Amino acid sequence: MGLTAERTLEIPSSGKSPLTGEALRRRISVRGPSTSKIFVMVTMALILAVGIFLRVYPSAGFKGIGFDEHAYMVFLKQIEMVGVPNYDAVVRVYVERQYKQPDAVVPATRIGFLAPAYFFGKLLHLSSFNALRATNCGAGILMLVLSGCFAYRMGGTGMMVGTTALVATAPLQIYLSQRALIDGYFAFWAVLSLWLAWENLQRPRHWGWLIAYTLSLAVLVLTKENAAFVVVAIFGVLLSNRWLRLGTLSPQLLVATLLGPTLALMLLAGMVGGAWEWARFYQMFVAKSRTNFYSIFAQDGPWYRYLVDFILMSPVVVVLAIGRIFQLRKADRAEVFMTGFLVLNFIFMASVTYGMSLRYAAYWDMLLCALASSQILSLSRKFPKVRSTILASGLILIVGMTGLSQYYRFFIKGEVYDPVTAALVRAADLQKSAK
Repeated sequence: MGLTAERTLEIPSSGKSPLTGEALRRRISVRGPSTSKIFVMVTMALILAVGIFLRVYPSAGFKGIGFDEHAYMVFLKQIEMVGVPNYDAVVRVYVERQYKQPDAVVPATRIGFLAPAYFFGKLLHLSSFNALRATNCGAGILMLVLSGCFAYRMGGTGMMVGTTALVATAPLQIYLSQRALIDGYFAFWAVLSLWLAWENLQRPRHWGWLIAYTLSLAVLVLTKENAAFVVVAIFGVLLSNRWLRLGTLSPQLLVATLLGPTLALMLLAGMVGGAWEWARFYQMFVAKSRTNFYSIFAQDGPWYRYLVDFILMSPVVVVLAIGRIFQLRKADRAEVFMTGFLVLNFIFMASVTYGMSLRYAAYWDMLLCALASSQILSLSRKFPKVRSTILASGLILIVGMTGLSQYYRFFIKGEVYDPVTAALVRAADLQKSAK
C-alpha cells in the first residue's frame, strides 16, 4: 500500500530507468485492478444476499393455497405413497380420472418438478407444500446465479452486476420463489437451456457443453408442456444463425436440440401407456383446457397481452429493453441471440388460445433485465469513465428500487395470487370499483 513507482521498480540513484513505454507500464504495481475486483465481488455478494433474502422470506400478501398448488400437493402425497419408481401408476390414475372430468386439471406428468420436490421433502422432512416451495425457491436462487453467469459470458463484469441486480429485484421472480407453483422452477431450466445453446454456438463440438445442453432440454420437457415453445424458439434461432452469424452451428448441436426433448417425450409416453395413448391424452387435455372457465375468463386476450402484462409489472425494465433492441447491431451477437429467442417465443406463446398468463413467461425476466442492463451501460458510456460508472450504478439502483416498489404494489398490498391481466389492473388501481 502506498508504494511509489521508484520503490516498486528499484530505480537506481542515477534516475535512469532501463524500462520505458509498455515495459514500464507492465512493471508498475497498480492497485486499481485488484481493488476493482474486490469491489465487484463485494457488490455481487450484497446483490445475491439481498436477492436470496427476498426469495426466502415469505413477504407476499396472499397466504392461502391456490388451485394448482393444491394439485401439486396431491401428486406429491401420491408419490410418497407409491415411491418414485412407481410414479407411472400415479400418472395412469390421473389420466383415467382426467378423461372423466369436464375440465382440465394440472397434469401429473410434470415429473421434472415433482420428483425433486419429493426428494427435497424427504431430505429436509418438509410438508408437501413446503417441499414444493423449497424446490421452487431453490430454483429462484439458482436463477440469480445463472443470470450473473449468463450476463458475464455475454458482456463482462458490468453486464453481470447490472443484470443480477435487476433480476434480484424483479417482482415476478421474487413472488414465484415464495409459492409452490411450477413457473419459477420452469423459468430456471428455460434460461439454462438457452444459455447452454449459446455456449454451444461459441464452442462447437464440445462434448461437455453438448451433454449439459441435452440433459437441460430433457428436464425442461419433463417439467412442463410449455417447453415446446422454448425448444421451438431455440431451434428457430439456431436455424437463423446462417444469416445472423451468432456462432458456429454444428450438426451435433442440432442433434442435441432434438435428442433431449425426444428422450423426455419417450419417458412421458411410457408413463402414460405408450406413444399412441400419450398423443390421445394430450389432444384431450388441450381440448378441455380451451373449455375451462378460468382459462376463458382470465387467460385469453389479444396477441399483445404479454407485452401489456410485462409493462404493468416491470415498466422501466421493459422500456429500457425495447430501447436496447432498437439499437442492436450485428456485432452485438449475444443480445441479438436473446432478442431473436424473445421474438420467436413471443410469437408462439401469443398465438395460444385461452392459455396466456404472465407467469408462463417468467423466464423472459432474465432476458429483459439483461437487455435493460445493457441499455443502461450503453447510455452511461456517453459520459467520462468515472461519471459513467456512477451513472450506471445510480440508474441500476433506481430501476431495482422500482422493481421492489412494483412487488409491494402487486404482491404485498395487492395480494395477487395469479398475476393475470385483470388482477394486475385492479392492484395497480387502473380499475376502480363502484361503492
